[in-house]
Amino acid sequence: MRDYFTMCATVFSPEGGLDDAGFRGYLGRQIDARLGVYLGSGGNGETHAMTPDELHTMYRIGVETCRGKVAVHANLPEEHTADQTIAQARIAIDAGVEALHLYTLEGRHGYRPTDRELIGYFDDVLSVVDHPVIIAVNPTMGYIPKAAVIAEIIRRNPRIVGARLSAQPQIYLIDLRDTVDRAIQYHWQLGSGALDPLALGATLFAAEANIIPKTFRLFIDHAEAGRFDAAGNALADIRRFNKLIMQWGPCARWIKMCMRILRLPGWEGGLRKPYLMPPDDDLRGFADALLRLRKPEIDAIAHAAGLDVPA
Repeated sequence: MRDYFTMCATVFSPEGGLDDAGFRGYLGRQIDARLGVYLGSGGNGETHAMTPDELHTMYRIGVETCRGKVAVHANLPEEHTADQTIAQARIAIDAGVEALHLYTLEGRHGYRPTDRELIGYFDDVLSVVDHPVIIAVNPTMGYIPKAAVIAEIIRRNPRIVGARLSAQPQIYLIDLRDTVDRAIQYHWQLGSGALDPLALGATLFAAEANIIPKTFRLFIDHAEAGRFDAAGNALADIRRFNKLIMQWGPCARWIKMCMRILRLPGWEGGLRKPYLMPPDDDLRGFADALLRLRKPEIDAIAHAAGLDVPA
């Protein structure tokens, strides 16, 4: 049975620290929807603005809340060097996560690793890190390694148990499947396709599930049961939601806006500085557009929060 995942936000308190109770409540919604969690990342998780102690606490809360119920993975912040990545990995391993997601080398300031440099980087990291690893390919690094290079990294490092692909054409997944010489997991971002990657055996993950986890689960359940008309309806709801939120995305801003509007667990804290929540007028306009989507899960959350849902 495949796991499916949410690329999770981190929940902060109004004072700016981690919100323990709010984060547990937030994760409880993922558990209720039977979705595994990717904890952290520099995007949805805002982890580049967190200290090592805060990262450890965040992972620990996630493990305590989710272990034995849904899969708990750490999506480590991307780094420039093997030593920095190893330090990040140790924080997550010590907290008890099941697997580590490691990005390719950070590509800021025009740095783009050669094939040899990228292979050597993973060799250096995984000569030290003794834990299940999923290699993460994402264009936000500033480049996309060739599928053959990722396959070679996987071949050289038996600790790699999967590859996670964000914003890639589906042929990239097929090329990896054709080239990798052993069975691994393939994690695929919902926004880059849905039914085709499922048919190819991929595990889906969705940022949208931060707010509408039951809709994501509904799509998965219908698709796995072959109820494609119903799966298509759920997928259409997710796509309409995505069209709205991406006016404020990507990353955590739209998540925190939805949390505040819908009074979801941990909503009081908002974004971590230097980033700020939008002005009240913008929030009101977004709230009106969100509620006018008239999607069942959003309507149910809004009713529970005592909000007036437009007719």
